[in-house]
Amino acid sequence: MMMAKHDRPAAGIAGRTGPFLPGGEKPSFSAPLLRRLLDLLSPAPARCIMCGKPYRPGIPNSQGIYATSSLLPDAFPRGWQDSLCRPCKAGIPWIRKTACPVCGRPEQCGDCRRRTNGGLLRNRSSVRYDSFMKELLARYKYKGDEALLPLLGAMLLPAYEQLASDALGMRAGQGLSRPAFDLIAYVPVSPERLRERGFNQAERLAHRLGMHVGLPVADLLRRREERGKMSSKSRSERLQASESLFSASAEAETLLQAAALNRASYPGASPSSVAPLSLLIVDDIYTTGGTLDGCANALHAASPVPLDIRSLAWARA
Repeated sequence: MMMAKHDRPAAGIAGRTGPFLPGGEKPSFSAPLLRRLLDLLSPAPARCIMCGKPYRPGIPNSQGIYATSSLLPDAFPRGWQDSLCRPCKAGIPWIRKTACPVCGRPEQCGDCRRRTNGGLLRNRSSVRYDSFMKELLARYKYKGDEALLPLLGAMLLPAYEQLASDALGMRAGQGLSRPAFDLIAYVPVSPERLRERGFNQAERLAHRLGMHVGLPVADLLRRREERGKMSSKSRSERLQASESLFSASAEAETLLQAAALNRASYPGASPSSVAPLSLLIVDDIYTTGGTLDGCANALHAASPVPLDIRSLAWARA
């Protein structure tokens, strides 16, 4: 039976029909209008904290995980995942595997095999010190971009997890339970550098880390004098300049003794326990290891109790 002309379905939008309307004709939406509608439904644009460029954050799945989370280490806080654009996430040179068990270098390292008097047990660093990371650190360290400090502190956590796992394994062998470290210390700067810069970046990183992991930060070290910028020296000059450059602070002995008494309260410990205190020294860059070794040796010399010292650097040069 044929349909009468006046029985045909009503026309669609703007007098036309589309694939979801009777008749199969396309709707009259224009491409610009569709883009505007999609923009309204998309998350609001944000600015990447690293590069400062605007971008549209992704949408997390039901578990709160973003599609780009595979670009970041598991220990990197999830709350920061939506603060970085995808190119910056992909450009961070994370050190995911280490080749040298001592300094944490991602390649084979001959320096640690040659060193015989080091005061450090281990070092781990979160990222390689490439041009991208150098520019990022310079913005905070020399240009005063304070907004970067929380990010830099969060970036320490993947390397911290590696060190904490190592320290906890040693503590388990000594019959002690958590925490992984008794105290966090930091590499000091000279009074001259402190006046120039107004702050010590290693100290601030240490305090950010302490906030994340719930550990106390102690002022244990002093830098005796400024012997020129380390960045302008060769490896041998750096090592030589670091000798006797650092000393323990006036409060170090008291603070270490107090930490030892506190450690005696850990489950499995006893007042007669001789297990060393576990210290973590924080710095921004690990280059030759001379600076951190100098700090560790100064603390070993001044401590009234045995020490196990590890170091955590934001970047590995």
